[in-house]
Amino acid sequence: MIKLLGINIPENQIGNWKIEMDNGECSLVKLSLGGSIMKDSATEYYQHQWLWDNATGDILVAGLGIGFLNKELIDNHTFNSVTIIENSQDVIDLVWPYCVKDSRFTLIEADIETWTPPANSHWDIGWFDSWISDNPLSYNGYMFAMKNKYSSYCDKIGAWCISHDISNSLVSS
Repeated sequence: MIKLLGINIPENQIGNWKIEMDNGECSLVKLSLGGSIMKDSATEYYQHQWLWDNATGDILVAGLGIGFLNKELIDNHTFNSVTIIENSQDVIDLVWPYCVKDSRFTLIEADIETWTPPANSHWDIGWFDSWISDNPLSYNGYMFAMKNKYSSYCDKIGAWCISHDISNSLVSS
């Protein structure tokens, strides 16, 4: 078992995905890309600073990753619910059974780009930390698409490595 920052995920591989230790950090590796897409590291933590600063109410999350935001939210934030949209059943099988969660967490297997939220859905925060290196959209194109699709559902929208609310700013396609 790997234990870093309170995360316990056994090293394993399913399909194109692998959980491994990388220099003492739990890492989610996408084998077809040849490297890690998320690590349990201080760098990753600080790249989520916008979420930590805004996490409250109902939260929509794109991507399960290694589930470390679950631990941070439970330990340090007041929130009502977290809805996580993850498009890979293999990632779900590797991570979901082992990540910290409680009854406020809901996991939906779907692609955040094509998923249709249920009628009358609303979240205080939308957090878009999806890995897009193998996505035909550029990073800005992805952010533009997420802002356009989800700004009517989310009061604020944040994304990995962006220090401001993108739902109230221009994001070029």
